[in-house]
Formats: sequence, C-alpha cells, structure tokens
Amino acid sequence: MIRAPLVAAGLLALAACDPHWAFQSNGTPPPTSCRAGEGINRHVALTFYRRALIDKDVRGAFETFMAPGFVEHKPDIAGGTREATILFLEGLMKQVPKARWEVVRSVADREMVAVHAKFQPAPGAPDYAIADFFRLENCRIVEH
Repeated sequence: MIRAPLVAAGLLALAACDPHWAFQSNGTPPPTSCRAGEGINRHVALTFYRRALIDKDVRGAFETFMAPGFVEHKPDIAGGTREATILFLEGLMKQVPKARWEVVRSVADREMVAVHAKFQPAPGAPDYAIADFFRLENCRIVEH
C-alpha cells in the first residue's frame, strides 16, 4: 500500500536528475533515446544489480542492461564477454542457491557507478563486502 507512493516519489526524484529521461513501461531505459546522467547511470546499475543478483534473473538482467560488447575484467571469467559472465553467474547461483546480496550504498560519477554490497553465500554464513564498478555508455553497462 505504501510502496506505490514511494516508487512514484523515487521516479520523480530520478526524473529531476535528468529531465529529458523517459522510461519504458517496464522501467528500463530505451536503447536509442537515452540522455544519461549520473542519476540515470546509478539507476541503471542498481536496477541491473537488483535484478541479476537479488532477484536472481541473471540472463534477463544482462540482456536488458548490458551492451552487446560488454567487457568483464574479473580474471575468473575466461574471455570477459557478456555470455561468459552470464554463465559464470548462473553457475554461481546453482552452487550457492540461498546466497543473498544486499546493496549498502552506491556512488555515481559521470559514466562510472560504484556499488558497495554485502554478500552472504548461505544463511548464517558471514557476510563478505563487495565493491562493483560499472562503466556506462548510452544507458547501458559496457564494462565491469
């Protein structure tokens, strides 16, 4: 009941960051008509993070928010491609199905967004601190 006003207030605050921004009905940035700013880049990175890791829709999040030429710099991911990263994260979700991610804070500076999160691999396990850095172009994540 209270969520709808909070969501509306959040969207209004986001629109204030960049008055030229228009969302599609599903809340994702349109691929060709984006006027990115720090607020929009932050929103894209956080929405990706929540959808991929918290909601565990890795492939859907990547297809929506990652540029086709996305580059992954994590050394564990051979080739560093979008598909290799999807497969890595899908495998991780299978290995630790009860893992939890929680966004603690985020910072945006021009095309860069940093996300500080807590990761708990299993209920009762100690949390790990995670810092993810994303670079965006045209409202799509191009590099991690």
